[in-house]
Amino acid sequence: MIHYKARLTSLLLEPYQNAAARLLLPRAALPRPGQYLQAHDPADGEAAIATQLFAAGYEPADAEGELAQLAVAGPLPAGWQPGASLQLRGPLGRGFSLPHNARRLALAASGRHPARLLPLAVQAAEVALFCDEPLGELPAQIEVQPLSALASALTWADFVAVDIPPAHIEELPRLLGIHERAPKTLRGQALVTPPMPCGGLAQCGVCSLSTPHKPLLACGSGPVYDLASLLPNA
Repeated sequence: MIHYKARLTSLLLEPYQNAAARLLLPRAALPRPGQYLQAHDPADGEAAIATQLFAAGYEPADAEGELAQLAVAGPLPAGWQPGASLQLRGPLGRGFSLPHNARRLALAASGRHPARLLPLAVQAAEVALFCDEPLGELPAQIEVQPLSALASALTWADFVAVDIPPAHIEELPRLLGIHERAPKTLRGQALVTPPMPCGGLAQCGVCSLSTPHKPLLACGSGPVYDLASLLPNA
């Protein structure tokens, strides 16, 4: 079990930030896209469980020696304020693993902001983002399209990364335009995040995830899954 200390340096309330806050934390604590940190403020006596934090935004971690600035996604506890000292555990979970030869990347967020996918954009030469949520400022090389256009991009993309709520997993075949068996050429992963209060410590079962093949505990086998494991008849 690895613990770190971090400082909440700023809250990002402006929509153009595509993130909720910035942390100053040890470089060793930096999560890969899709991994998460469990964070809590020791001064917050009302917090019953830790908060899950994911790297967010099109903003590579800014290193300062052994420390780094990291933009993270919300939601955050209402009582957190800039300057707060946080206790971290992690990085936890399975993150995204893009093939080394993936040049064309499709990012898709269903029913949520794509902030947790945006860190992947620096790993590909061409990036298309599919979502229906309002977005902040993005580099011009990221092409933005509605979520309904995702299926038509599967023949273009070398890899597909999806952020989808657990309750929407059954919608994956429709979003991908797959009516029967998933094509063998489909390469991709999905970030699925039910509540994970124990962070894998107790296997409490709260994060149990129903998939077409078998139930899974997101804290242990996820929260990033190969798309094939979430699609029926794959």
